[in-house]
Amino acid sequence: MSGCTSEGNRNDQDNETISQDFERERNELKNELRELRNDIDRELQKVDNRLDRAANKEDKDLDADRVELEKANRDLTEERSKVDKALDNIENASEETWADVKVAARNTSREVKTAFQEMGNKLEALFNDNETQD
Repeated sequence: MSGCTSEGNRNDQDNETISQDFERERNELKNELRELRNDIDRELQKVDNRLDRAANKEDKDLDADRVELEKANRDLTEERSKVDKALDNIENASEETWADVKVAARNTSREVKTAFQEMGNKLEALFNDNETQD
């Protein structure tokens, strides 16, 4: 009988450890995705500010930039939506679904970071070009 009780205690401890690991991993991944979303939001704000400035000028050179900025705005918004969806999936994950959700969220994070970096490089070049012309 005491063997059953020890076995039950060990299972309870194992389950508690699994629950703690699940919560820790989930919180870490949520924080990582939130930081990424905040970075995207900051970049979107820069793009929006630049679009506002471009809209208020009658300079023909800014027309081409406006098209690029509008595309960047759409792309950044799309990437932010992917991050939001991953965050929702993490929020709704159970311990049973966590393994799949974690892999999908990490893949999303990696893909969005790559796309965000590429967009950031293009936008930086665009902003630098405009600043030298201003």
